[in-house]
Amino acid sequence: MPGNRMLHFRFEMLYFSKPKEAAMPKTIRSVVTFVALLVLICTLTSPAFAAPPARAQWTVMVYISGDNNLEDYVVLDIEQELAPTGSSASVQVVALADRGPGYDTSYGDWQTTKLFHVTPGMTAAPENAVADWGEKNLGDPQTLIDFVSWTKANYPADHYALYFWGHGWNWHPGYVMQDDTDGDTLDMEEMKAALPSLGFIDMVGYDGCNMASIEVQLLWHGYATAVAHSQEWVGMEGVQYDLVLA
Repeated sequence: MPGNRMLHFRFEMLYFSKPKEAAMPKTIRSVVTFVALLVLICTLTSPAFAAPPARAQWTVMVYISGDNNLEDYVVLDIEQELAPTGSSASVQVVALADRGPGYDTSYGDWQTTKLFHVTPGMTAAPENAVADWGEKNLGDPQTLIDFVSWTKANYPADHYALYFWGHGWNWHPGYVMQDDTDGDTLDMEEMKAALPSLGFIDMVGYDGCNMASIEVQLLWHGYATAVAHSQEWVGMEGVQYDLVLA
């Protein structure tokens, strides 16, 4: 997996058989014995290699662009749809959530962009975030690249799912992820340019309106196994993540 390669080193002891008629001189035997003991002592006193991080079967990434009139649903979806199941040994759930001013003031009205490793029963309180990225523009493709790269590095899995949570408008005018604070959207050309940096994604889901088109589908050709999206307007309840994770 790009960016998450683990190198496994195997140390082998090589034994060379000497001719039966040639006895090893005493001095050489002493040197060999000394070296062998030195290697043994170093091995016993050296710190053990750290165990590699546990690898889940799936890591589900949710890119939540709530810096707009969908802000009311950011906390709601985290707490009522992602957290009831949350992460497990086989499935890790990670969300990057951005809020904005003017709609929801819960949990101190936090408006910065926060990373949540969603655990069962977790709330969207700021102290439960594993990282605070400050004010991030989720309409910037680099933010998407940073999120996916960070998640793959910290929560490696055999398979990855990526959901885009927010406003969408297909290929033309062509955007998804509306960020009001920065006055920006993530358009399809920007997403296309970002795909090589994301690495392979097994499952892509658009939790936004009007995203199902052949153009959007072909965008992911070679970068994903499956893409789920809607041809119509998506209701405020959006994707039922609790059923996806169940």
